[in-house]
Amino acid sequence: MRKILITARELAAALRERAISTTHMMSSPDRRWALVTSSVTASVALSITALALSSMPSSEGSRYEQMGLIAPSAITTPTQHLIEAVMAAVPPVEKRTLRVSAGETIMGMLQGAGVPSKDATAIVAAISPIYSPRNIRSGQTFEVTFSKPEAAPPPVAANTSDEDDSVAERTRRLLSLSFEPSVERQITVNLSDPDKYLAHDVQRNLEGRHQHAGGKIDSSLYLAAMQAGIPANIVVEMIRIFSYDLDFQRDVHPGDSFEVFYNHYFTQEGRPARPGEIVSAAMTISGRTHTLYRYESGGDVEYFDPLGRSSKSLLMKTPVDGARISSTFGRRSHPILGYTRMHKGIDFAVPSGTPVMAAGNGTVTYSDYSSGFGNLLVVSHAAGYTTAYAHLSKFSARAGTHVRQGQVIAYSGKTGLATGPHLHYEVRMNNSQLNPATIKVASGRTLTGSALSSFQRERAQVDSLMAAQPMQRKLAIVSDLRNTTE
Repeated sequence: MRKILITARELAAALRERAISTTHMMSSPDRRWALVTSSVTASVALSITALALSSMPSSEGSRYEQMGLIAPSAITTPTQHLIEAVMAAVPPVEKRTLRVSAGETIMGMLQGAGVPSKDATAIVAAISPIYSPRNIRSGQTFEVTFSKPEAAPPPVAANTSDEDDSVAERTRRLLSLSFEPSVERQITVNLSDPDKYLAHDVQRNLEGRHQHAGGKIDSSLYLAAMQAGIPANIVVEMIRIFSYDLDFQRDVHPGDSFEVFYNHYFTQEGRPARPGEIVSAAMTISGRTHTLYRYESGGDVEYFDPLGRSSKSLLMKTPVDGARISSTFGRRSHPILGYTRMHKGIDFAVPSGTPVMAAGNGTVTYSDYSSGFGNLLVVSHAAGYTTAYAHLSKFSARAGTHVRQGQVIAYSGKTGLATGPHLHYEVRMNNSQLNPATIKVASGRTLTGSALSSFQRERAQVDSLMAAQPMQRKLAIVSDLRNTTE
């Protein structure tokens, strides 16, 4: 009996000593086999001890307790002591949060935290196939788990110089690393064996919820919507869908109001992830309300007014966002030539490099330098219309390219006869310039028949949802997600 009366405390100490040297033993096949046989032996010993202690008479236990051969707790709760012994044998770990500093790479961050270069290289290699390390930006945080540094095991035999150099690496290893490139995505890297890391990419399931917000316009729609906590891309999309009918530089004034009903996606834990699409939006301008509803038909998504008329028109009102009109259509004194002549377009004061959009679907017929116009791009549209964009800094579409309405075709500049950066914009009909501010062009399609009936049913459902969710003037949940991207 005395041979099996090794206390659970002594077994725990023995197992812990084995765990400390685990990394060292995993460095060769012989040592790995030794680890397996030792673990099996320890498990058998623990089982025999537990059985012996549980079957021991109480009087016998008291006698051995008085002799100091068995701990009291081992006598009363052998199973509990067995569990504690196994738990004590697990190597301790250290958890930390690492952050990428400005100008730092993930490799540099890991090495700065004490990760050996060999492990850091293996971790980056594991991440690369599912996420480019170049996309990791400063401020990105990583949750990491290290094995706690322990005393290096005593040398068993003469080692090679490579083994000596790697002893320190084997006593403290990075066991796992995880980070979130976005709220809806988590990447985890785990140490699978002594020399290999495996990465896993987890996409979180998102839940869509409706948001209903609005407010009064003090200076601009963009600023008012941002102050209401509406995400930036929702604001930009709202401006886009109304830009066919409204000129945001001249039509919108302080005191006007807006309302938007859109989807926002959340994680299962309730964290806001990203905004979705606009379901309905309204602009009240000078007492007149313009309302649009999202409707998808045949894979195409458009916005229609309550009567089923598309918000799109043949040409957009303005080909640049947020631009101030610096010169209108008509006769003026030329700022460079010094004499009065007809100004056959509209000038928009925008910084160099501002994206210029195609006012409508069409084909680029000219993209080159043209004396006073500087870099000039011309697009031919349906129904005999042509639009021209001058003083550009560079092109993103060339002659012969088919372009879509709203597509970026160039960037503003100050080439040619220009006193400063701006966009000169013309609308032509059969080679005659028209005033872009007053021209009436053909509108988009109008729903009829079954398509109109389907749209009206969806519109009624949206109106019911909006009525059940009162409009908020300030959304707290999305104010920090204005720059969220995908």
